[in-house]
Amino acid sequence: MNKTLVILTGPQGSGNHLWSKIFSLHEDVFGWKSLLDNYWEAHRISEPFAKHWKDPELLGEFDWSQSEYFFTSISIPLGIKELGTIRRPNIMQFANKVESLGIKVKICVVGRDQNILKHQQTRLRGESTVRYFYDQLPKFNKPTFLSYELLYLYKEEYLKSLNIGIPIAWYEREKINTILELDANEKYTTYVQDSPLDDCNKTGVPSPWNPNTPEKPHYKDTDHAYDEGSKPPCCPPKNRPAVQVKLDLWEKHDDEKWVTYE
Repeated sequence: MNKTLVILTGPQGSGNHLWSKIFSLHEDVFGWKSLLDNYWEAHRISEPFAKHWKDPELLGEFDWSQSEYFFTSISIPLGIKELGTIRRPNIMQFANKVESLGIKVKICVVGRDQNILKHQQTRLRGESTVRYFYDQLPKFNKPTFLSYELLYLYKEEYLKSLNIGIPIAWYEREKINTILELDANEKYTTYVQDSPLDDCNKTGVPSPWNPNTPEKPHYKDTDHAYDEGSKPPCCPPKNRPAVQVKLDLWEKHDDEKWVTYE
């Protein structure tokens, strides 16, 4: 049987620890098992391949007889710039060394909402560090992209769909639910009481205005509500009741402004 090593990588804060727990659950996978007993551990101390990421040449001394399936996780970059501990592990250097030993390598890329990543990295790292990951991403050969949000939304059903070369314990529902008990995204999100397009959704009246862009649209006089750029509301679609929409909703008054979320 051919041996396989899965390399999980992605920007700092995009869920490396979370996915490391998921992929280390299967008993046949040599992975970050100690992380299953702790909510968080330092990569540089307890990740099984931590010293090999510092010096990939040490992979030749690793005992590959321990399993048929191996898993390792690394973020790009690693550490904190202001503390002088930041490193940028070379994924392909590591992968090429493993492949030279006759072991198949599969690269998985984790992702998370870009705005949450920016906030998380700025808070902890003092700046957005995604650009360091972008530098290496084009060099990966057909990586599998993993979604933080889909994992929380669909759980084992999403895990069933993945084919990454190592077995995944999607059936460990109780353990998976424990791992996913608290969604770290929640602290970055707040409930929106209303949105400018709520009335459009309720009435079906089309809107040429995109509330996600700050520029006000340039309206033109037309005789059809669906014409691009028409002044709202021109005329309601046939077989639908006319809906009176106040034109001042399209203006930003001091006492009634739409909140813009970035």
